[in-house]
Amino acid sequence: MVLASSVLFTGASSFTGLWFAEAMTERGLRVVAPLRGSKASYEGVRGQRVERLQACAEVVFDCPFATPQFLDLIEAGSWDALAHHAADVDGYNKWSFDPIQAVQRNAAGADVVFAKMAEHGAKAVIVTGTVFEAGAGGADDALAANPYGLSKTLTSEALRHFAAWSKLRFGRFVVANPFGPFEERRFGWYMFKTWLSGAVPVVQTPDYVRDNVPAPVIAAAYADYVDAIINEPTTPAVRRPSGYVMSQGAFAELMASEVSRRLGRDLSVDIARQIDFSEPYLRVNSEFCFDLADIPTFWDRYVEYYAALHKSGDLN
Repeated sequence: MVLASSVLFTGASSFTGLWFAEAMTERGLRVVAPLRGSKASYEGVRGQRVERLQACAEVVFDCPFATPQFLDLIEAGSWDALAHHAADVDGYNKWSFDPIQAVQRNAAGADVVFAKMAEHGAKAVIVTGTVFEAGAGGADDALAANPYGLSKTLTSEALRHFAAWSKLRFGRFVVANPFGPFEERRFGWYMFKTWLSGAVPVVQTPDYVRDNVPAPVIAAAYADYVDAIINEPTTPAVRRPSGYVMSQGAFAELMASEVSRRLGRDLSVDIARQIDFSEPYLRVNSEFCFDLADIPTFWDRYVEYYAALHKSGDLN
């Protein structure tokens, strides 16, 4: 009997974290998910994600990264990989975000954690990157798009060194713009909330070209990458899964078309004249990863999710 590969997975209470954990479990991996807070501390959509997470992963509460509790968890098991998805993201979309403090928090204790993982059988570390990092998003020579992107760039470089020093393979999984059920209150949430209230959403930055990836699509790519880097030493050091590459205006119109078809309503969007160009025009990945046959099912689930939130009153 072949035992499932064991993955210690951080950041599992996040939107993508939940989807990644579910996909790894479906891929046949054993997922252990240490969470920073107590069970009672997770509320709202994050609480819903944690509740769902417990059906696919072994959740360990009150276990922040690199703490004695975290190290004890490593000591108590045998591991194949650390999938380090957690990061300092509070205020990530503000120019006041402090990248140096974020790097210090992200990297604190990671060298000890990596060494301990190697002692207990781990072969690899997989960290999560973003298209807003330096050298990502479609231009190899691009600077980081914002302070958050800079923090992720510097964090990745520090963790790459820690992994090498512990003789662990290092993989970086670059995330673009994931969307789907259980997402945070951002673009998709705004679009559905506005439509279901009977109004027309306004797209303020329609000219930006972005890479919007359905959550189950990017999650399947993540699970495949983790499995590959555990078992195949020649697996590429970076994975950049891509989805809908188009302007945000065009993506909003695509959303309107897909949602209209499922709600039986003629929905529209108002495309504003963009005046804010504080971010790079282009930030996309390069590895198309759709299984086109699965896309209609995804849109069905996405619309059903928001229709249920609207019916329950939680969308407001």
